[in-house]
Formats: sequence, C-alpha cells, structure tokens
Amino acid sequence: EAAQAELSQASAAPKGRLRVSLPLVSTLVLPVLADFMREYPDIQLDLDFSDRLVDVVEEGFDAVVRTGVPADSRLVARTLGHFQMVLVASPEYLATYGTPCSVQDLQSHRCLHFRWPHSGKLEAWPLPPEVDGESPRLPVSMVCNNIETRACFALQGCGIACLPDFAVRQALADGRLVRVMSEQVQREGVFHILWPAGRQASPKVRALVDFLCLRVFASDR
Repeated sequence: EAAQAELSQASAAPKGRLRVSLPLVSTLVLPVLADFMREYPDIQLDLDFSDRLVDVVEEGFDAVVRTGVPADSRLVARTLGHFQMVLVASPEYLATYGTPCSVQDLQSHRCLHFRWPHSGKLEAWPLPPEVDGESPRLPVSMVCNNIETRACFALQGCGIACLPDFAVRQALADGRLVRVMSEQVQREGVFHILWPAGRQASPKVRALVDFLCLRVFASDR
C-alpha cells in the first residue's frame, strides 16, 4: 500500500505547499522563483531566507539551497552551479584611492566586510595567507550581513567589497564596478539543492529541483 501510494504521488501533477530554505542571495534566485510560480500555479511557495545551517529533516523543509560540500547523509544533492569570489570597487573609488595590487596595498583602503550571522566573525577574504598561516588582517570600514548592501556601497564608491561574481556580473559588464587583484583571489564556490533521501521525491520537489538546475546559472552554460 505504501509503495502504491508513493507511485500514485510520483505520477501526480505538482501541487501543494513547498517549504524551501534558501541563503540570503535574493539577486540569484528570486527572478527564477518568480518564473517557477508562473509555471506551477498550483504550488504554494513557503520561502525561508537564512544563512544559518537548518536541519532540513527535523524542521520540515522540502528542500534547501546552500553553498559548500553537502555533509548530511540524510539528504540527496544536485549541483546548481559554480561561482567565484571577486574583489570589486567602482572606477570613481579607484581614481581617488588608487588600485591595490597586493595585500599590503589593501591596508590603506576602505574594505567592506560580511559578518557570519551564526558566529559573529567577519568572512575572511580569499587572499594568500600571512606568514603565520592566518588570513590577512584588513581594515574595516563597514560590516553587514548581506550581499546587496556591500554591492550597493561598492557601486557608490564607498570601498572595496568581496562578493560572488553572479551578484555583480552586470555591474562589471557595464563598467560600474571593476575587479581588482584578480590573480590573488583564490576561492570558488558551488551551490547545491538538497532534499530528504530515502523516499521518492514528490512531484513538487522534483519540479523545483529540475527548474532551478536548469535556470539558476543558465547564463553560464
């Protein structure tokens, strides 16, 4: 009976409430999720944006999007796409403060930082470590806990920010932001979508997984 019920569900049309946990990267996923809503009007999205490490099974999420290597054996994962971290500043800022070419140069610059909400620590910039193996200690001109604020402040000429390339792709393309120290930035990231293992994925989960895998990083393919 359980197997028949599972098969019946698997063949049904995608519908119902879909609870999804996503990172605080609205610029990447919101347009795609809007398209998903239009294509699947019978699915009610329940979105939770947070960078905390949620327990997908215990908290009742249908799926979760996160960066990094999946570590929970209770979950199935598919790769959404890869991104690189970049250091960016506006041409106006660089004209005023100069273009840094080394970690030492950054000591005289205005640096815009990200604070991890779960630990309260600043995100280390992906630069060569110091002689003691620690991450370089950089000036702090502003701290926040999201991408949009750092991108906005960088665009306004307030300093240099370390951001994922997808968040500033258009600004880089049209010259409003410029990459700096490209050869020294050493970090690539990957987005995965994960959902509970051990049972047939429901039609609504399969629809979301396939849609996001096809659309989120479509411009990179």
